[in-house]
Amino acid sequence: MRENTYRILDVLARKIGNPMSIHEIKNKIGQIYGSADYKNTHISIHEMAESKIITIEKIGKSSIASLNFKNPLLVNLLAEMELRRKTMFLEKRQDLQLLLLDLNTHVRDFYFIKSMSMINPERNSKLNKIELLILLKDSKRKGDIEGEITAIRAILQLLYQMYNVRIDHVLINGRKFLELLISDEVNVAREMLSNKIVLSHPQTFWIDIMSALKEGMRIKTGEETNPAKILEQDIVFNLARLGYKEMGNKVTNGIPISIEYIITSILLKEKSIRRIEAIPIILGKNEVRVNYNLLVFLATKFGVLKKLYDVLEVLDAIKPVEELTRAVKELRNSVVHNKKQDGIKLDPGDIEKKMRLYGVFE
Repeated sequence: MRENTYRILDVLARKIGNPMSIHEIKNKIGQIYGSADYKNTHISIHEMAESKIITIEKIGKSSIASLNFKNPLLVNLLAEMELRRKTMFLEKRQDLQLLLLDLNTHVRDFYFIKSMSMINPERNSKLNKIELLILLKDSKRKGDIEGEITAIRAILQLLYQMYNVRIDHVLINGRKFLELLISDEVNVAREMLSNKIVLSHPQTFWIDIMSALKEGMRIKTGEETNPAKILEQDIVFNLARLGYKEMGNKVTNGIPISIEYIITSILLKEKSIRRIEAIPIILGKNEVRVNYNLLVFLATKFGVLKKLYDVLEVLDAIKPVEELTRAVKELRNSVVHNKKQDGIKLDPGDIEKKMRLYGVFE
């Protein structure tokens, strides 16, 4: 694969659902790789269109390009792109080569892993950490997959101890991940797709994306959200959307943001117990919507895991559901011994009264 072809594929793969003009592609290449030439980019894009790797649509004076998932060869090219990006990354970060080799060696025989990706690798490696997205297969036998998940987490903990590199991770069903990619809400899954390296099974990863698009799913990507910077207007709007309308706050139109981001934002920003007490209410009213794996991932990433645990423990005592109870159980050992993070003291009696007031038990 030629360098220009690789770079154009990389840019378009980060922007699925957002077709780009040649000028935008050239600028993004320059942003990622340091330099880009418009003429060479223009020539390469038209060559790729002739080979049916991409499609070009004329809108006004601009030529808008997007990946052509109708071409079955595209998946192979995208898999090659992932392998190339992984190699280029590891050539610059030799200190991570053994860690990632050990990781792939330990997890290669796990049946339920569909693919494993490293998120925002360049930035995170400078912070001496790795973020992993591990997509899982469907299973009708929960006992089998839960045993494997426990084993995966034990391996990640072992690698952390061996290499002293923080490993934040999220394990999520592959189908649920696709559902998040087509959501109208701002969510972490859409943002992960915009900057990742698929470490294992890249063809499987891109076949799933291609299949989703063929089913008519409209996949969207997005830039990373900082929950500490979510606007007050958007927090109030989303709390109301999720079933908690605050007294004295006028609800105006805002941006739909996932429940996981809203909760993380509240835990980061709020010192007021009143708003923190909204968390068990919206969790109780949105049991189907919330993904506890993503919620724990965000709380870990932004340093509010102890606060989240304290909220979840109270909620689990009042209104337990399977996913919540599992999350509390998995967090208990790691959080209890964490002396670096502040916790929250909530009154279970007050929380239950407010949950009943907001109709959580109806």
